[in-house]
Amino acid sequence: MSHTIVWLGVQVLDKKRQQAANAMGEVGLRVEAAAKRQLYKGHGVITGTLRRSIHTASPGYNWSGDSGGPDGPAKLVGDKLIVEVGSGLEYAMAVHDGHGSFGGYHYLTIGVDIVRPAVPGIFKEYLCD
Repeated sequence: MSHTIVWLGVQVLDKKRQQAANAMGEVGLRVEAAAKRQLYKGHGVITGTLRRSIHTASPGYNWSGDSGGPDGPAKLVGDKLIVEVGSGLEYAMAVHDGHGSFGGYHYLTIGVDIVRPAVPGIFKEYLCD
């Protein structure tokens, strides 16, 4: 009697990398949504253009002059999974960080802070099968 063992390590690792990238993409989308909720009439919103322009993107996305593009997937860069969340509007960082006597609304960093506690659960959901 003999048994054959087939090593599927490469396929398993590839699958887990993709699942982790999908999880990081979900994190990005949640940060995007949380950041958008920070902007409302009287708190960073006049026309809504800035709020609509916030989106996720793949690493290396060209934000210059962007006014809201397609969601980009997270990517493995070296040994790090990366997804970007932001806006390419010229005035986006002035609203975020402030200018002059205006302290800014910090909508992106607040979005990250809101989502951070959920990250382990998101990864658990995506990686457990």
